[in-house]
Amino acid sequence: MGEDRVVGKHVFGELYGISDTQPDKLRELLLRAAEVANMHVVDSMVYDRGTVYGAVVLVEESHLAIHVFRGFSYALLDIYTCGDKSTPEEAYEYVVRELKPARYTRSYVDRSSA
Repeated sequence: MGEDRVVGKHVFGELYGISDTQPDKLRELLLRAAEVANMHVVDSMVYDRGTVYGAVVLVEESHLAIHVFRGFSYALLDIYTCGDKSTPEEAYEYVVRELKPARYTRSYVDRSSA
């Protein structure tokens, strides 16, 4: 196989005090974040369920997802990648810079096999 271990990087958190954004704008934001972080886009989608809406981008390395709770100025951001070539931390920070939350949290979990 050639690799000594599986490399997994998981960055996730909450954004507080953001403006409501259209789902299609969120998709474009995640697509740009994927590019910034050296990810390879496979597909993307948006959804709107009334009180919650968001976007998901499927990348060869795994995914980027954002879920916004309408009327609460609150969002959940989740970015996971496999492999050591992409930088999900950069993608996360890109989204934060663009959405400009009043405050945010960021957690990182190493999901590598060893």
